[in-house]
Amino acid sequence: MSAEELRLAGNTSFKNGDWLSADKKYSQAIAIDSRNYVLFTNRALVRLKLERYDDVINDCMSAININHDAMKGHYMAAQALLALSRPSEALGFALTAYQLAIQQQSKSATDVANVVLEAKKQRWKKLEHNRIDKDDSLLNQMKTLIKSDSERRIVDLREQQWDSTDHERDFEAEIAVIRDDARVQIEELANVFARADPQRYRPREVPDYLMDSISFSIMTDPVVTKKGHSYDRTTIMDHLRRSATDPLTREPLRVEDLRTNLALKQACTQFLEENAGWAVDY
Repeated sequence: MSAEELRLAGNTSFKNGDWLSADKKYSQAIAIDSRNYVLFTNRALVRLKLERYDDVINDCMSAININHDAMKGHYMAAQALLALSRPSEALGFALTAYQLAIQQQSKSATDVANVVLEAKKQRWKKLEHNRIDKDDSLLNQMKTLIKSDSERRIVDLREQQWDSTDHERDFEAEIAVIRDDARVQIEELANVFARADPQRYRPREVPDYLMDSISFSIMTDPVVTKKGHSYDRTTIMDHLRRSATDPLTREPLRVEDLRTNLALKQACTQFLEENAGWAVDY
């Protein structure tokens, strides 16, 4: 059989849900024609179904090396990397896939946009865990210093107690005071950390409806189309200079069709005012 015949046979197996057969057919086709990037993206899709994520990435990279504009290669690589909990790498592939989807007017643009958002969320979640762990680490180090200092002072008192001839002195009461002072210092330290970042343990995330579907950043001046899709004014205007279409629906779109989304603009402004310290880096 030729590579094309094997590809078609693989497509049939895929449609029937026979992933292993499809994988075999595409592999046989690749052995015959290793320069056809579509064969690699087809096999990557099968392996995505089989949850063979490392193999998916390898196939996607082969497809991209043959044709850098292979949108599906970037798209599926992003999905596989997300499954492997590697969101920072996934985000790069997802953003490239999205740009290619827009340029190629792909029907998958909305699906790719969702993967971009998921990659951003997972990446931010990892950064948040690291931030909290770092804060906790510093807090625990300072607590340990306070405890060590109090224990050292208690040891000094015990040594004085052994040698003391002053039967009037209440060493146990002094030790109790040292321990109480340490407890108060630790409580005050924890309160200082809490006041410095009252939302430290609260998940920080920008709601999807505040995010621009082109730049994937929080909107500052949202506009809405006749079909109800909202974009940041700057990014949609830049897009319309290149193509008079809605980037997600591919329907005709003109500047005159855009209206300021007042309610959404107010929501974005309020969110940025309340979270400006971190939201700009989301």
